[in-house]
Amino acid sequence: MILTFAEDFTSTVDLDSELVGTPESGLYWNRGVHPILTTEGLLSYLSIIDFTFSDYAAGTTYAEFNVSRSKTDVVVSGGLIYLSLASSNTGNDPASSPTFWLLTNIESIRIRAFIWTVEDNFRSALTLDRKLIENQFIYNVGETIQTLPNDFAGWAFEPKGSDYVQITINQMSFQANTSTPQNLYVINQGVLIETLTLNPIDGVLQFEDIGYTITGKGRFLFVVDSQDVISENAFNDPLRYDSFVCYPVNGIGSTAEDAVYSEGSLGNGLNFNVSTYLDSTLYITNNQVNLAKFLQSQMQMDFVKTILHNSNFRSNREERMLTQSDLTMQLLSTESLNTDLNTIAATYVTEKKLAVEAINKTFDNFLKKKQTFSIKSGVL
Repeated sequence: MILTFAEDFTSTVDLDSELVGTPESGLYWNRGVHPILTTEGLLSYLSIIDFTFSDYAAGTTYAEFNVSRSKTDVVVSGGLIYLSLASSNTGNDPASSPTFWLLTNIESIRIRAFIWTVEDNFRSALTLDRKLIENQFIYNVGETIQTLPNDFAGWAFEPKGSDYVQITINQMSFQANTSTPQNLYVINQGVLIETLTLNPIDGVLQFEDIGYTITGKGRFLFVVDSQDVISENAFNDPLRYDSFVCYPVNGIGSTAEDAVYSEGSLGNGLNFNVSTYLDSTLYITNNQVNLAKFLQSQMQMDFVKTILHNSNFRSNREERMLTQSDLTMQLLSTESLNTDLNTIAATYVTEKKLAVEAINKTFDNFLKKKQTFSIKSGVL
């Protein structure tokens, strides 16, 4: 895991092997943090889970517990509790399949549930999505019937300036000389990833909602079977848009995914309405090890707030072990940004700032500037 728990001799509970050991980041959840964040302290203040798990069934397919977060992916076998480590997990006996099942206990599951909350809050705090282009139309008002060459015709879209650009095709119009629904093939690196349906209206430029988002490596092709369309030979500048590249293509082959495509510059009856975003979600996922200090800081903040607000509705005040003076100090620690006091809040803000600066360095500066775009009639 990115962070794990070091033995602090505050609890007799043995956490499962995934929660202990050497962390990938070199940081521990309970080292170099607020003194109240101990294993025993954490277990004392978290919610008490009082339910039983189902017995393992050989014919049942289980999902990866850390992804599904569902108690149905935790089982009892031989009186012991196991959680599923893999998706499509079928027919693997927990007692003899350590690559598919992890021996755990109820305390480890309680801590996992809290870590999920911390990770979700961490991602939420670092949400840096920026809308780069909103509802940009790319179209050509055609008036002439043209027969598209080769077997397939379409457009290619590629992110430009960052691997973390997300492109959403809001709407499309296909000016085919027919009213019969047509297949739209979405292809990435020679793989057919989706088949959508377009509904042409005998060559009329009429946009319909698509709402299809692409993100990832390589170019994405949106292609149709070659046929008669209403189009004009308007020129397209593929580098016109600051956050993505787009250009017409045509392909020769028996299927859309196997066809060999060449680039073009003229219209083919396909028209688009596009929005693009700078999405940091994947970056955060890929770089959690480097952001571990802020993740650790997020746990401090969430844990102390859990205590302060009695989030799990503890009725036993003695169990909570906090006097009014303790409460005042903890509240100050989560709210004061006075760096001289070295509060949790001050540390949290500092670590968040460093994390945001690291993320910002990933993206090209020109993508952060507000851009304005003009639409010229008859120009793609």
